[in-house]
Amino acid sequence: MKIQDRKLFEAVLNTVSDAVTVIDKDLHVLFQNEAVQRLYGSQIGARCYEAYRGRSEPCENCIILEVIKDGKPRSALRDVQLPDGGILWLEVFSGPYRDEQGGIVGAVEVVRNVTEQIRLTEECATLRREVERQARFSNIVTQSKRMKAIFRLIERVASTTSSVLISGESGTGKELIARAIVFNSARKEKPFVTVNCGALPENLLESELFGHVRGSFTGAVRDHRGLLETADGGTLFLDEVGEIPLPVQVKLLRFLQEGEARRVGDTKIRKFDVRIIAATNRNLEEEVRAGTFREDLFFRLNVIPIILPPLRERKEDLPPLAAHLLQRLCDTHARQVTGISSQALKVFMAYPWPGNVREMENVIEYALHLTDDGNPITPEQLPPKLSAKTDSFRNGRDFVSIEEYVRQTILTLQNDHSEEQIAEILGISRKNLWERRKRWHLPRLEKAL
Repeated sequence: MKIQDRKLFEAVLNTVSDAVTVIDKDLHVLFQNEAVQRLYGSQIGARCYEAYRGRSEPCENCIILEVIKDGKPRSALRDVQLPDGGILWLEVFSGPYRDEQGGIVGAVEVVRNVTEQIRLTEECATLRREVERQARFSNIVTQSKRMKAIFRLIERVASTTSSVLISGESGTGKELIARAIVFNSARKEKPFVTVNCGALPENLLESELFGHVRGSFTGAVRDHRGLLETADGGTLFLDEVGEIPLPVQVKLLRFLQEGEARRVGDTKIRKFDVRIIAATNRNLEEEVRAGTFREDLFFRLNVIPIILPPLRERKEDLPPLAAHLLQRLCDTHARQVTGISSQALKVFMAYPWPGNVREMENVIEYALHLTDDGNPITPEQLPPKLSAKTDSFRNGRDFVSIEEYVRQTILTLQNDHSEEQIAEILGISRKNLWERRKRWHLPRLEKAL
């Protein structure tokens, strides 16, 4: 090479962060850029496998030898164990080095450190698997007939593009149901974007949903994509949709009707393919009658209504749900609490749970920190409000004994549950259940057999 050409060649290769080596047909190092020299020092003239791997013979599956043999470029991913035991992942590219007549006289090898990319990819994959696991029906602990009917409905409608309105009290798991719908749909690989409509003021909510253009209002210093645009091809979850102000409801209605929207301050209309799932803890029909929610928007959102029952209306879910939450919290906090005592479970069964599953999780986490490892949670570790509420029940006209409660529970469950399920819900054996039936003269129904 001419001197100037060689200086330019070396200047370019020394600027890049990738490690570049030129190797002859006998695997001697002809050239190293500065990135290689910083790692290994000057190894010009040494054989590459001796210089870089400390080996006495060529590496297995060496792509350089293959390139020298047939002149075809190749790439490979290699893992290298460091002296401290860590693993370095390298992406290797190799192509032929030819003379002026086109003959192969060696190979050029470019090595890139992709350890961080591999780590991030693995973390993203792990995170995605966890999100998908949480969205599966199997992660929603229930023995309730009403909840299982909701699961069957989700399985039928998940693959559609129809709007879904999930109604239920706070803490009943509306977002969990929304994720289950998405996970079981064809859009599960597409964006799933959520927004709490009650957490944003009117002007900011409109901008977040539909986007804005520069200069459309004070502080709009650049164009901004809305969440509808971000969710294009996927799903937009509108949590607390009943909090949307009337002016924004008009724009949302237009999108649901036409599939198009316009950024704040813009004249251009854009079309998006977004499925809407909304959730509310309000009675939107009453809001329509009160004039605070548009009737036409309600009908557009309420194509597929899903109404989640509160926890107090599915008492059979309390024991298995409490056990599930305790196990999850023990895993999170690295604790070894053995369970929930029968006395504490009786308090759980008597409490109305106005905050539903979210409140139960908080109660169990509180009790977990007051319970020693190797012991179960007892009533003494529960928050005072549970005992106070239970005491008020004991002092009121609605008080029933535990025996009477068990008897009523059997009568309530036997129409829709097997003997095995009833015994599991009550935390007793089938023999114990049979003995109680005999003592209380409660014959088994045919459908429960």
